[in-house]
Amino acid sequence: MENTDTNNTDSILPDKFDTTKIIIDTDTASAFNKPQIEEFKKNVINKGDPDSFVKLIIHYGNLSDYKELYKYALIMANQYNSGDGYSMVFESIIAMNNNDEYYDITDLAKINEKAKVEALKYLEKGAKLNDINCMSKLQEIYRNGIGVERDVKKADELEKKIEEM
Repeated sequence: MENTDTNNTDSILPDKFDTTKIIIDTDTASAFNKPQIEEFKKNVINKGDPDSFVKLIIHYGNLSDYKELYKYALIMANQYNSGDGYSMVFESIIAMNNNDEYYDITDLAKINEKAKVEALKYLEKGAKLNDINCMSKLQEIYRNGIGVERDVKKADELEKKIEEM
């Protein structure tokens, strides 16, 4: 009788993995090469191109380089009135004030007052543009009192506005 045991993987998997082959240099790891990144930067600066901005978010986010991402988020927000730009300024400010750790909305409560005011200012601007990401973040902040006084009324207003979109 033929062996049809599909759970037997001994013959195709090595006993041990050679971890030296799977370590990636995270300082240079990117989904994009240098010329592509330079092109994305130019497109953001000169045209406010949202697709190029998303690619920079991926690139700099993977490297946890929020200081560099912040520069392009400011351009998208201030020069091109982009909701994604406003949202990423908010996230970058929090991350930069949290040792460049991955952004977490609850970290808003941990940063200094000046940074918090600046971050919220950008989130409010994005919400005024009806950017759903900015509105959702603000709704969560007010509903849970994250770094601000809890304001259920504001949270409910934002939630209603989001639902109507």
